[in-house]
Amino acid sequence: MFSPSDSETEARMLKSRDDAAFAFGVQPLDGTTVWGWRARTVGCEVDAGEHHAWLRVISAPSGKGCGKLWDGTVLASQRIPASVRRPRLIGYHDWSDSANDYRAELTEFVASAVCSPDPWLRRELDLPPEWWASLRTSLSAINEVETGRETLRQEYLTRALPQYLDAPDLPTVPARWGTAHGDCHWANLTTAGPIMLDWEGWGRAPACYDAAMLAVHSITAPQTARRLREELSSLLDTAEGRFAELTVLAELIQTTTRGDSLDMLPTLRQRGRELLRIGYSELAAT
Repeated sequence: MFSPSDSETEARMLKSRDDAAFAFGVQPLDGTTVWGWRARTVGCEVDAGEHHAWLRVISAPSGKGCGKLWDGTVLASQRIPASVRRPRLIGYHDWSDSANDYRAELTEFVASAVCSPDPWLRRELDLPPEWWASLRTSLSAINEVETGRETLRQEYLTRALPQYLDAPDLPTVPARWGTAHGDCHWANLTTAGPIMLDWEGWGRAPACYDAAMLAVHSITAPQTARRLREELSSLLDTAEGRFAELTVLAELIQTTTRGDSLDMLPTLRQRGRELLRIGYSELAAT
């Protein structure tokens, strides 16, 4: 999905992957390397002896190896209930060099393919009823988790919603907060299960945030988008769901100012206008 921006970063992260593999006593498998955003992470399938596993290394500048994104996977393994399908954490390992902090996470290998190599769904999917039922169960269980972690803060909503939706009078306080996976798009869901991947950003967010994230990333596959809105109608066809969708739209429009997903900007703005026509009164906190 991503690639390193420069050869120096690529070499450093590949060395960190090899260092982590040595620490865990596993062997990286050729052709399985996956890069995260701006090469902040690198992952690969590894031979762990009797089974395969997944090795992921996170990097941060020295002294910055802490906080929400750093601890997400480990804390999810402790706090997210077993009813939510996700890779089991086998172990983790921290170390530093003169310029960077590193965390390596070894998790069970998930054989099922992801729904999309890209967060945006660019092909139609025919997912069975049990897939949707499992997703609803997972979203409901995640929502009930008590945590002090934050995926989004009210301060961000107060600033970003009026700015990026071009709606200065838009209410910015959600009627309800819940706990969210925080990055629930098609590249983080598998076609079997679904198994939910990438737990670094989970935490408190406006209610229905995960459903809204998935809905917005379905715009590029209209048939699947219609099915999703039917299956998750109890979340999306509500004032809370529409507020959450506007939140996701504002976030994604903001990313286009950094050069990401520029091809989606007209579609995102159009969907924002459609939601705003409903009227501000249905979105306000109660």
